Amino acid sequence: MLNLGGESLKVKEVPDSHGPGNVVVIEVRAAHLTEVFTAFGQRGVRAEDVAAEAARQAQQYLAADVPVGEHLADQLLLPLALAGGGAFRTTALSLHAQTNMEVVRRFLEVDFQSERDSAGGIVLRVNRLSGKA
Repeated sequence: MLNLGGESLKVKEVPDSHGPGNVVVIEVRAAHLTEVFTAFGQRGVRAEDVAAEAARQAQQYLAADVPVGEHLADQLLLPLALAGGGAFRTTALSLHAQTNMEVVRRFLEVDFQSERDSAGGIVLRVNRLSGKA
């Protein structure tokens, strides 16, 4: 699904594992960041379906042409709020990110604004509230 050559693929078996299935991890490396996509096997779910889910996540991120994936966006909210502001482009804001924004607003005097850009990504801005320290 990702058109990767064999040199890009690694299989690691974990003997005596206690988990119910396989795990697929896809790393997309760029100059200044690495995005990681995972899918976890479950009883009754074919390994091919697990791999397809991880590949779908990676394809969606690559097609969006944004520097920050959905789950990395969650992690950038607090550092930007502590720094007093900043912005980044991402694919989507997860429910976790939205919850994080509400929690951060209760502790720091910042606001979050998001808008779709012309390429279909989301630009998220973190702003210190004016007149506040």
